Amino acid sequence: MERAPARLVLLPHAGGSVAALPWRARLSRAVAERVVDLELPGRGRRFGAPFAPSLRALAAALAADIRAAVGDVPVLFQGHSMGALLAYEIARERCAQGGAVAGLVLSGRAAPRWPAARDAPPRHLCADAVLVEELRRLGGTPAEVLAAPDLMDLVLPVVRDDFRLVETYRWEPGPRLRVPAVVLGGRDDPATSPAALAAWGEVITGPLRVEHWPGGHFFPYPEPQRLADLIGHYAVAAPLPAGAHAG
Repeated sequence: MERAPARLVLLPHAGGSVAALPWRARLSRAVAERVVDLELPGRGRRFGAPFAPSLRALAAALAADIRAAVGDVPVLFQGHSMGALLAYEIARERCAQGGAVAGLVLSGRAAPRWPAARDAPPRHLCADAVLVEELRRLGGTPAEVLAAPDLMDLVLPVVRDDFRLVETYRWEPGPRLRVPAVVLGGRDDPATSPAALAAWGEVITGPLRVEHWPGGHFFPYPEPQRLADLIGHYAVAAPLPAGAHAG
């Protein structure tokens, strides 16, 4: 069966912007031309836009935006951390509407049904100073941004709301996604143990491949070309025909 070229949707971690993802700049020209121009509320050209009431509501809104942009053309979704959850939920929504999903490249996130370890108050309810220290610990925010109060005044509301989306997210039962997926985790990220990543198989029928790469939660950042190459491989391969759907 002839396969339609896949479009590509990139989804960032909490507080991140699609435009600033370092692997986006490393995509080949042929793959970069297939990226759907998407941004989340509160950042980039959508700065000041209202935040979504829930992660699932945000996923539904983004699925509608994608459908308006590309119709039923197959879409490959790539997401890191919060972006992985968003990618999964958008793919569910798209499949439910009869749209095509070429596959998922998910990183830095345990499976949706994996129990979250909580030994501290929810991060979205923490004081600003505590939130800044959490960002410093995670390592995904440049030191110069953390040290700039004016910038942090802009960044913290977005980060706080993204943490709210993740921390109030609850998986809802439904059909397993019948799409191929690659799931990546950092070897030094305690939240993405081999079991936590393998548990994506409970919600995705696959084929599913799980890999552990060197590094912590933000393991793709020091070597963005490696992730860009992986994304490019699946974007070009378009591993499922246009009729892929939830099953």
